[in-house]
Amino acid sequence: MEDLELLEARYQGSVARSMDALIMDFNLRYGERADYMLNEALKVYSLDLDSKVKVRRSIVNELVYRVDDLVSPRLNSLGIDLAPILITWYYIGNGERMGRLRELLSMTGHRINIDDGVKAGLLMRIDKSTVVIPEYLANYLSRLNPPQQLDSSSIVFNNIDNSIFMVTLETIIRGLRPIDGFIRAFYGEGIRDALASGLLEPVARLYGNDVLINPLVDQRSLRIALARAKDTRARVIKHSLSMYGRYMFDRGLYCGVNYMFTYSSRSLVAYLCPWTPLYRSIANKYHGVRSMIVLGVRFRENMVEFLSQEKYKRPELSKVMFVTLDQASGLIHAIYQRESMGLMDDVLDILYETIYKVNEITY
Repeated sequence: MEDLELLEARYQGSVARSMDALIMDFNLRYGERADYMLNEALKVYSLDLDSKVKVRRSIVNELVYRVDDLVSPRLNSLGIDLAPILITWYYIGNGERMGRLRELLSMTGHRINIDDGVKAGLLMRIDKSTVVIPEYLANYLSRLNPPQQLDSSSIVFNNIDNSIFMVTLETIIRGLRPIDGFIRAFYGEGIRDALASGLLEPVARLYGNDVLINPLVDQRSLRIALARAKDTRARVIKHSLSMYGRYMFDRGLYCGVNYMFTYSSRSLVAYLCPWTPLYRSIANKYHGVRSMIVLGVRFRENMVEFLSQEKYKRPELSKVMFVTLDQASGLIHAIYQRESMGLMDDVLDILYETIYKVNEITY
Protein backbone atom coordinates (compact mmCIF):
# COMPACT_ATOMS: atom_id res chain seq x y z
CA MET A 1 0.00 0.00 0.00
CA GLU A 2 2.81 2.41 0.88
CA ASP A 3 4.43 2.16 -2.54
CA LEU A 4 1.04 2.81 -4.17
CA GLU A 5 0.49 5.88 -1.99
CA LEU A 6 3.93 7.13 -2.92
CA LEU A 7 3.03 6.88 -6.60
CA GLU A 8 -0.26 8.61 -5.84
CA ALA A 9 1.52 11.48 -4.06
CA ARG A 10 3.99 11.90 -6.92
CA TYR A 11 1.13 11.92 -9.42
CA GLN A 12 -0.53 14.75 -7.53
CA GLY A 13 2.78 16.59 -7.54
CA SER A 14 2.73 16.38 -11.34
CA VAL A 15 -0.75 17.95 -11.70
CA ALA A 16 -0.82 20.44 -8.80
CA ARG A 17 -0.74 24.17 -9.52
CA SER A 18 0.00 25.23 -5.95
CA MET A 19 1.90 23.85 -2.95
CA ASP A 20 -1.03 24.83 -0.71
CA ALA A 21 -3.23 22.31 -2.53
CA LEU A 22 -0.68 19.55 -1.86
CA ILE A 23 -0.42 20.44 1.82
CA MET A 24 -4.20 20.51 2.30
CA ASP A 25 -4.76 17.14 0.60
CA PHE A 26 -1.78 15.33 2.09
CA ASN A 27 -2.74 16.30 5.64
CA LEU A 28 -6.15 14.80 5.00
CA ARG A 29 -5.03 11.68 3.15
CA TYR A 30 -1.74 10.64 4.75
CA GLY A 31 -1.91 11.91 8.32
CA GLU A 32 1.43 11.46 10.10
CA ARG A 33 3.17 10.61 6.82
CA ALA A 34 2.05 13.87 5.18
CA ASP A 35 5.44 15.63 5.42
CA TYR A 36 7.31 12.71 3.89
CA MET A 37 4.75 12.41 1.06
CA LEU A 38 4.89 16.15 0.48
CA ASN A 39 8.67 16.07 0.06
CA GLU A 40 8.34 13.27 -2.51
CA ALA A 41 5.59 15.13 -4.38
CA LEU A 42 7.61 18.36 -4.42
CA LYS A 43 10.41 16.58 -6.28
CA VAL A 44 7.97 16.19 -9.17
CA TYR A 45 6.21 19.53 -8.59
CA SER A 46 9.50 21.38 -9.14
CA LEU A 47 10.23 19.75 -12.52
CA ASP A 48 9.74 21.49 -15.86
CA LEU A 49 6.50 20.80 -17.76
CA ASP A 50 7.87 18.18 -20.15
CA SER A 51 9.46 16.22 -17.31
CA LYS A 52 6.22 16.37 -15.31
CA VAL A 53 4.30 14.93 -18.25
CA LYS A 54 6.74 12.01 -18.57
CA VAL A 55 6.55 11.25 -14.84
CA ARG A 56 2.76 11.47 -14.88
CA ARG A 57 2.44 9.08 -17.82
CA SER A 58 4.76 6.60 -16.15
CA ILE A 59 2.76 6.69 -12.90
CA VAL A 60 -0.57 6.35 -14.73
CA ASN A 61 0.69 3.31 -16.61
CA GLU A 62 1.71 1.67 -13.34
CA LEU A 63 -1.29 2.63 -11.19
CA VAL A 64 -4.04 1.96 -13.70
CA TYR A 65 -3.87 -1.81 -13.01
CA ARG A 66 -3.46 -1.46 -9.23
CA VAL A 67 -6.18 1.03 -8.43
CA ASP A 68 -8.36 -1.47 -6.57
CA ASP A 69 -5.59 -2.08 -4.03
CA LEU A 70 -5.20 1.67 -3.52
CA VAL A 71 -8.82 2.81 -3.41
CA SER A 72 -11.01 -0.09 -2.23
CA PRO A 73 -9.76 -0.20 1.41
CA ARG A 74 -10.38 3.53 1.76
CA LEU A 75 -13.89 3.31 0.30
CA ASN A 76 -14.78 0.54 2.73
CA SER A 77 -13.62 2.57 5.74
CA LEU A 78 -15.14 5.90 4.64
CA GLY A 79 -18.47 4.59 3.29
CA ILE A 80 -18.43 6.98 0.33
CA ASP A 81 -21.34 7.26 -2.11
CA LEU A 82 -19.74 6.92 -5.52
CA ALA A 83 -22.68 8.45 -7.42
CA PRO A 84 -21.33 12.06 -7.27
CA ILE A 85 -17.91 10.87 -8.45
CA LEU A 86 -19.45 8.90 -11.32
CA ILE A 87 -21.62 11.85 -12.39
CA THR A 88 -18.55 14.07 -12.33
CA TRP A 89 -16.49 11.58 -14.35
CA TYR A 90 -19.13 10.71 -16.94
CA TYR A 91 -21.12 13.92 -17.33
CA ILE A 92 -19.35 16.96 -15.85
CA GLY A 93 -15.68 16.49 -16.62
CA ASN A 94 -12.46 17.24 -14.83
CA GLY A 95 -11.17 20.51 -13.48
CA GLU A 96 -14.35 22.11 -12.10
CA ARG A 97 -14.18 24.66 -9.34
CA MET A 98 -15.49 23.18 -6.13
CA GLY A 99 -18.36 25.63 -5.67
CA ARG A 100 -19.61 25.07 -9.21
CA LEU A 101 -19.16 21.29 -8.86
CA ARG A 102 -21.25 21.24 -5.68
CA GLU A 103 -23.96 23.28 -7.42
CA LEU A 104 -24.04 20.99 -10.48
CA LEU A 105 -24.25 17.88 -8.32
CA SER A 106 -27.00 19.39 -6.17
CA MET A 107 -29.10 19.67 -9.34
CA THR A 108 -28.83 15.88 -9.68
CA GLY A 109 -29.98 15.37 -6.09
CA HIS A 110 -26.50 14.50 -4.82
CA ARG A 111 -24.07 16.13 -2.42
CA ILE A 112 -20.32 15.69 -2.54
CA ASN A 113 -17.95 15.76 0.41
CA ILE A 114 -14.71 17.07 -1.10
CA ASP A 115 -12.59 16.10 1.92
CA ASP A 116 -13.84 12.51 1.91
CA GLY A 117 -13.17 12.32 -1.83
CA VAL A 118 -9.62 13.55 -1.19
CA LYS A 119 -9.08 11.03 1.63
CA ALA A 120 -10.23 8.22 -0.65
CA GLY A 121 -7.96 9.36 -3.47
CA LEU A 122 -10.92 9.90 -5.77
CA LEU A 123 -10.38 13.66 -5.86
CA MET A 124 -7.27 15.83 -5.84
CA ARG A 125 -7.01 19.56 -5.40
CA ILE A 126 -4.85 21.16 -8.04
CA ASP A 127 -5.27 24.56 -6.40
CA LYS A 128 -7.32 25.87 -3.50
CA SER A 129 -10.58 25.99 -5.46
CA THR A 130 -10.29 23.30 -8.17
CA VAL A 131 -10.42 19.50 -8.01
CA VAL A 132 -9.75 16.73 -10.51
CA ILE A 133 -10.28 12.99 -10.63
CA PRO A 134 -6.93 11.24 -11.23
CA GLU A 135 -6.75 9.87 -14.76
CA TYR A 136 -5.55 6.45 -13.62
CA LEU A 137 -9.03 5.89 -12.17
CA ALA A 138 -10.53 5.79 -15.69
CA ASN A 139 -10.71 2.00 -16.02
CA TYR A 140 -11.92 1.60 -12.45
CA LEU A 141 -14.75 4.09 -12.88
CA SER A 142 -15.70 2.81 -16.33
CA ARG A 143 -16.60 -0.56 -14.77
CA LEU A 144 -19.29 1.14 -12.70
CA ASN A 145 -22.65 2.27 -14.09
CA PRO A 146 -23.37 6.00 -13.74
CA PRO A 147 -26.77 7.26 -12.52
CA GLN A 148 -29.47 7.24 -15.19
CA GLN A 149 -29.92 10.42 -17.21
CA LEU A 150 -33.18 12.37 -17.24
CA ASP A 151 -35.70 11.48 -19.93
CA SER A 152 -35.59 14.23 -22.54
CA SER A 153 -39.03 13.48 -23.96
CA SER A 154 -40.61 13.81 -20.52
CA ILE A 155 -38.92 17.17 -19.94
CA VAL A 156 -40.39 18.49 -23.20
CA PHE A 157 -43.86 16.99 -23.19
CA ASN A 158 -44.55 17.60 -19.49
CA ASN A 159 -44.01 21.33 -20.07
CA ILE A 160 -45.01 21.81 -23.70
CA ASP A 161 -48.00 24.03 -22.90
CA ASN A 162 -45.89 26.41 -20.79
CA SER A 163 -44.52 28.79 -23.42
CA ILE A 164 -42.04 30.65 -21.17
CA PHE A 165 -40.64 27.31 -19.96
CA MET A 166 -40.22 26.07 -23.52
CA VAL A 167 -38.72 29.27 -24.91
CA THR A 168 -36.27 29.41 -21.99
CA LEU A 169 -35.39 25.75 -22.41
CA GLU A 170 -34.73 26.18 -26.13
CA THR A 171 -32.64 29.28 -25.50
CA ILE A 172 -30.25 27.58 -23.08
CA ILE A 173 -30.09 24.16 -24.74
CA ARG A 174 -29.30 25.69 -28.15
CA GLY A 175 -27.02 28.40 -26.77
CA LEU A 176 -29.08 31.24 -28.26
CA ARG A 177 -28.96 34.94 -27.44
CA PRO A 178 -32.48 36.25 -28.01
CA ILE A 179 -33.56 39.86 -27.78
CA ASP A 180 -34.71 40.41 -24.21
CA GLY A 181 -37.37 42.95 -25.23
CA PHE A 182 -38.93 40.44 -27.64
CA ILE A 183 -39.02 37.68 -25.01
CA ARG A 184 -40.59 39.95 -22.38
CA ALA A 185 -43.17 41.34 -24.80
CA PHE A 186 -44.24 37.99 -26.25
CA TYR A 187 -43.85 35.69 -23.22
CA GLY A 188 -44.36 37.94 -20.22
CA GLU A 189 -40.92 37.71 -18.59
CA GLY A 190 -37.25 37.48 -19.50
CA ILE A 191 -35.11 34.36 -19.78
CA ARG A 192 -33.05 35.16 -16.70
CA ASP A 193 -36.20 35.99 -14.73
CA ALA A 194 -37.61 32.57 -15.58
CA LEU A 195 -34.39 30.87 -14.51
CA ALA A 196 -34.10 32.92 -11.32
CA SER A 197 -37.64 31.95 -10.33
CA GLY A 198 -36.69 28.27 -10.40
CA LEU A 199 -39.09 27.55 -13.26
CA LEU A 200 -36.66 25.20 -15.01
CA GLU A 201 -35.55 23.25 -11.94
CA PRO A 202 -34.07 20.66 -11.97
CA VAL A 203 -33.16 21.06 -15.65
CA ALA A 204 -31.33 24.39 -15.38
CA ARG A 205 -30.65 27.20 -12.93
CA LEU A 206 -28.68 30.41 -12.54
CA TYR A 207 -25.34 30.32 -10.76
CA GLY A 208 -24.07 33.87 -10.52
CA ASN A 209 -23.96 35.08 -14.11
CA ASP A 210 -23.79 31.57 -15.52
CA VAL A 211 -26.56 29.20 -16.53
CA LEU A 212 -25.99 25.67 -15.27
CA ILE A 213 -27.59 22.69 -17.00
CA ASN A 214 -28.21 19.53 -14.98
CA PRO A 215 -25.37 17.11 -15.78
CA LEU A 216 -27.93 14.30 -16.08
CA VAL A 217 -29.54 16.07 -19.04
CA ASP A 218 -28.44 14.65 -22.39
CA GLN A 219 -28.33 17.93 -24.28
CA ARG A 220 -28.21 16.37 -27.75
CA SER A 221 -31.19 14.15 -26.93
CA LEU A 222 -33.06 17.16 -25.54
CA ARG A 223 -32.46 19.18 -28.71
CA ILE A 224 -33.84 16.30 -30.76
CA ALA A 225 -36.91 16.03 -28.49
CA LEU A 226 -37.46 19.79 -28.82
CA ALA A 227 -37.25 19.67 -32.61
CA ARG A 228 -39.70 16.75 -32.81
CA ALA A 229 -42.16 18.44 -30.48
CA LYS A 230 -42.02 21.72 -32.40
CA ASP A 231 -42.41 19.93 -35.72
CA THR A 232 -45.47 18.09 -34.42
CA ARG A 233 -47.03 21.26 -33.01
CA ALA A 234 -46.22 23.22 -36.17
CA ARG A 235 -48.03 20.61 -38.27
CA VAL A 236 -51.04 20.94 -35.95
CA ILE A 237 -50.99 24.71 -36.53
CA LYS A 238 -50.83 24.20 -40.30
CA HIS A 239 -53.79 21.82 -40.14
CA SER A 240 -55.84 24.07 -37.84
CA LEU A 241 -55.34 27.03 -40.19
CA SER A 242 -56.22 24.85 -43.22
CA MET A 243 -53.02 25.88 -44.95
CA TYR A 244 -52.10 24.39 -48.31
CA GLY A 245 -48.64 24.56 -49.84
CA ARG A 246 -45.32 22.85 -49.16
CA TYR A 247 -44.29 22.30 -45.54
CA MET A 248 -40.85 21.65 -44.08
CA PHE A 249 -39.23 21.90 -40.66
CA ASP A 250 -36.34 24.36 -40.61
CA ARG A 251 -33.68 22.98 -38.25
CA GLY A 252 -31.85 26.28 -38.19
CA LEU A 253 -34.88 28.23 -36.99
CA TYR A 254 -36.51 25.28 -35.17
CA CYS A 255 -39.83 26.25 -36.73
CA GLY A 256 -42.15 24.78 -39.33
CA VAL A 257 -42.13 26.68 -42.63
CA ASN A 258 -45.00 26.60 -45.12
CA TYR A 259 -44.41 27.92 -48.65
CA MET A 260 -47.61 28.91 -50.40
CA PHE A 261 -49.43 31.29 -52.72
CA THR A 262 -52.42 33.30 -51.56
CA TYR A 263 -55.70 33.49 -53.47
CA SER A 264 -54.35 36.48 -55.35
CA SER A 265 -51.40 34.34 -56.52
CA ARG A 266 -48.90 36.23 -54.41
CA SER A 267 -46.20 34.27 -52.59
CA LEU A 268 -46.23 33.92 -48.81
CA VAL A 269 -43.90 32.19 -46.36
CA ALA A 270 -45.63 31.16 -43.14
CA TYR A 271 -43.41 30.39 -40.15
CA LEU A 272 -45.30 28.07 -37.82
CA CYS A 273 -43.70 28.40 -34.40
CA PRO A 274 -45.44 27.00 -31.31
CA TRP A 275 -42.85 29.15 -29.49
CA THR A 276 -39.57 30.70 -30.52
CA PRO A 277 -36.78 32.70 -28.85
CA LEU A 278 -35.87 34.05 -32.28
CA TYR A 279 -37.46 36.93 -34.09
CA ARG A 280 -35.02 38.82 -36.29
CA SER A 281 -33.55 35.60 -37.71
CA ILE A 282 -37.02 34.56 -38.86
CA ALA A 283 -38.00 37.99 -40.17
CA ASN A 284 -34.74 38.20 -42.14
CA LYS A 285 -34.78 34.63 -43.48
CA TYR A 286 -36.20 35.67 -46.86
CA HIS A 287 -35.60 39.39 -46.91
CA GLY A 288 -38.22 41.25 -48.93
CA VAL A 289 -40.62 38.28 -49.16
CA ARG A 290 -43.98 38.59 -47.44
CA SER A 291 -44.11 36.42 -44.38
CA MET A 292 -46.40 35.47 -41.54
CA ILE A 293 -45.00 34.38 -38.18
CA VAL A 294 -47.58 32.26 -36.36
CA LEU A 295 -46.91 31.82 -32.63
CA GLY A 296 -48.85 29.48 -30.40
CA VAL A 297 -49.09 32.01 -27.56
CA ARG A 298 -51.81 34.24 -26.22
CA PHE A 299 -51.92 37.88 -27.28
CA ARG A 300 -50.30 40.53 -25.05
CA GLU A 301 -50.56 44.30 -25.46
CA ASN A 302 -46.80 44.50 -24.92
CA MET A 303 -46.33 42.78 -28.28
CA VAL A 304 -47.72 45.80 -30.10
CA GLU A 305 -45.64 48.19 -28.02
CA PHE A 306 -42.47 46.23 -28.81
CA LEU A 307 -43.18 46.06 -32.54
CA SER A 308 -43.99 49.78 -32.62
CA GLN A 309 -40.54 50.48 -31.18
CA GLU A 310 -38.93 48.14 -33.72
CA LYS A 311 -40.86 49.55 -36.66
CA TYR A 312 -38.38 52.23 -37.68
CA LYS A 313 -35.29 50.20 -36.84
CA ARG A 314 -36.44 47.16 -38.84
CA PRO A 315 -37.88 48.18 -42.23
CA GLU A 316 -38.27 44.49 -43.17
CA LEU A 317 -41.14 44.28 -40.65
CA SER A 318 -43.38 46.07 -43.15
CA LYS A 319 -43.74 42.73 -44.95
CA VAL A 320 -44.19 40.63 -41.80
CA MET A 321 -47.45 39.80 -40.05
CA PHE A 322 -47.29 38.40 -36.53
CA VAL A 323 -50.12 36.03 -35.65
CA THR A 324 -50.86 34.77 -32.16
CA LEU A 325 -52.91 31.59 -32.15
CA ASP A 326 -54.63 30.82 -28.87
CA GLN A 327 -56.34 27.52 -29.60
CA ALA A 328 -57.84 27.23 -26.11
CA SER A 329 -59.86 30.43 -26.52
CA GLY A 330 -60.34 30.12 -30.28
CA LEU A 331 -58.74 33.52 -30.91
CA ILE A 332 -56.32 34.79 -33.52
CA HIS A 333 -54.66 38.18 -33.29
CA ALA A 334 -53.13 39.43 -36.53
CA ILE A 335 -50.55 42.16 -35.86
CA TYR A 336 -49.16 44.14 -38.78
CA GLN A 337 -48.14 47.66 -39.78
CA ARG A 338 -50.88 50.13 -40.57
CA GLU A 339 -49.12 51.13 -43.79
CA SER A 340 -49.12 47.49 -44.95
CA MET A 341 -52.90 46.94 -45.01
CA GLY A 342 -52.99 46.64 -48.79
CA LEU A 343 -50.06 44.24 -48.72
CA MET A 344 -51.69 41.98 -46.15
CA ASP A 345 -55.30 41.81 -47.33
CA ASP A 346 -55.02 38.38 -48.95
CA VAL A 347 -53.07 37.08 -45.93
CA LEU A 348 -55.98 38.12 -43.74
CA ASP A 349 -58.32 36.25 -46.08
CA ILE A 350 -56.54 33.04 -45.13
CA LEU A 351 -57.06 33.71 -41.43
CA TYR A 352 -60.72 34.69 -41.80
CA GLU A 353 -61.47 31.36 -43.46
CA THR A 354 -60.36 29.42 -40.38
CA ILE A 355 -62.60 28.39 -37.47
CA TYR A 356 -61.04 31.06 -35.26
CA LYS A 357 -62.22 34.53 -34.41
CA VAL A 358 -59.74 37.05 -35.88
CA ASN A 359 -58.78 40.32 -34.23
CA GLU A 360 -56.71 42.71 -36.35
CA ILE A 361 -54.15 44.87 -34.56
CA THR A 362 -52.22 47.53 -36.47
CA TYR A 363 -49.29 49.59 -35.26
